[in-house]
Amino acid sequence: MMPTPRLKSQPGSKISLRELIESQATTGRNATFFESLAFNHELGRDRGIDAALKQHKLDALVLPAVGFTTVPAAIAGYPIITVPLGFYPANVTIGTAGPQTVYPAPGVPFGLSFLGTAFSDFDLISFGFAYEQKTQTRLARKAFAAAIPKTQLKDVVGK
Repeated sequence: MMPTPRLKSQPGSKISLRELIESQATTGRNATFFESLAFNHELGRDRGIDAALKQHKLDALVLPAVGFTTVPAAIAGYPIITVPLGFYPANVTIGTAGPQTVYPAPGVPFGLSFLGTAFSDFDLISFGFAYEQKTQTRLARKAFAAAIPKTQLKDVVGK
């Protein structure tokens, strides 16, 4: 048996490496896991996304895709789609979103997220597609030439 390596915590980490090692020693599917899963579903679904959709008679929730936008959908296990909304301006203060990740930064894109209830994937894709087609935001700023595909979907789909 190999000795457990001496690990260092990452700066800004909210989970200690001791917790990681302890979790690896479990099956991961115990009573605590299932209780947490049920609570997340109730909070994210019944008292979260579904409640907001029903109370306000909505087909989807629309949020700017910055920060923790994906968390409610992830907790509920619900679909989410994000489309281009814009780009950070040249004078934005450069920040970090983790080790070796710069965000925000000048010219970096940000999006608009559509969240829905269970099995609303088709509707969300339709909303996102309609928004993207109307705004054409993705075309407002080009990537460097080598990153632009030579063949687009319109060139191959339906032919």
